[in-house]
Amino acid sequence: MQTKINWILMSCAAAALVFTGYKEMTRKPQSHVVDEAGCAPDAIKSIDNITERAIQSSQCAQRTK
Repeated sequence: MQTKINWILMSCAAAALVFTGYKEMTRKPQSHVVDEAGCAPDAIKSIDNITERAIQSSQCAQRTK
């Protein structure tokens, strides 16, 4: 009985990972403004998508060089 519950939980987790991965892979990142306001830590933290947040952080780091 315990292994059946484990298989069900593992299947649900795998389905959630596949759904999230597919959603992230098919979505194109939106560009954000790279200026003083857009490079503030609070502005970067407010971006929901992790890929967009990484791109924004990288562009802000390149801007300061």
